[in-house]
Amino acid sequence: MDALKRSFLARSIHDAAWTQLRDMLTFKAASAGGSVVLVDPRGTSQRCSGCGAEPDRPKTLADRVHGCDVCGLVLDRDVNAARNVLQQLQGPGTGLRSRSVRVAA
Repeated sequence: MDALKRSFLARSIHDAAWTQLRDMLTFKAASAGGSVVLVDPRGTSQRCSGCGAEPDRPKTLADRVHGCDVCGLVLDRDVNAARNVLQQLQGPGTGLRSRSVRVAA
């Protein structure tokens, strides 16, 4: 099997595995009354979720904290990426809104 991973078929095998996983997730979500939405992951961990600025120097995998030089936002890199994905799902210009908190009068 290891030789197959390094062969010229490796890309096809890899693509087929992701397709199969997506199909299984879609089936399970539909049977539970939900859905699967595919988003473009490119740049989600690089771009600032607060202001949309791109970094001067791209982050490496070792960089675990997102710090924006433009707006000063500091977050865990994965949280920043998740917020960017959420913004993709909500559409352009929607931004993130904090949950409203009711205060007793």
